[in-house]
Amino acid sequence: MDRLNKLLATVAISLTVLVAATAQAMEIRQFDKMADSDQDEYVADLILGAQKILRDSGKADLAEKVHKLFTEKDPQAGVPAGAIQFDLSLAKARVADLERIKKDANATRLEVEHAMLVVLKRNDIALPQGFMHVADSFRPKLPSKQ
Repeated sequence: MDRLNKLLATVAISLTVLVAATAQAMEIRQFDKMADSDQDEYVADLILGAQKILRDSGKADLAEKVHKLFTEKDPQAGVPAGAIQFDLSLAKARVADLERIKKDANATRLEVEHAMLVVLKRNDIALPQGFMHVADSFRPKLPSKQ
């Protein structure tokens, strides 16, 4: 029985490592199937992850810039400028993703992180490569949209 428990524990640990190693950024088509609240949470994870990775790399000033971009409301729109820019960037990425797949069914799908990277770059915020994995541990809480 003790051997069986050790074997099961080893298998469980191996599967955990394998899943963690294969986790990747989220394709837009997967994101669009999630419930709205899960989408909001995922985007929040990207924003917080961007801030953390910037702070961890000694760029606290850029982390604060990300914070302001997504929290300070635009006086005319009444919502943060970052949210507006992200929604527009994601909409453009959806179109680009579909056009790429029309041309080549095997093309690599665009990911939500790409839309966020565009927004941050346009605001002079460059992120380290590790950003593409800041939300790898995210798991939706609600059933997918149909």
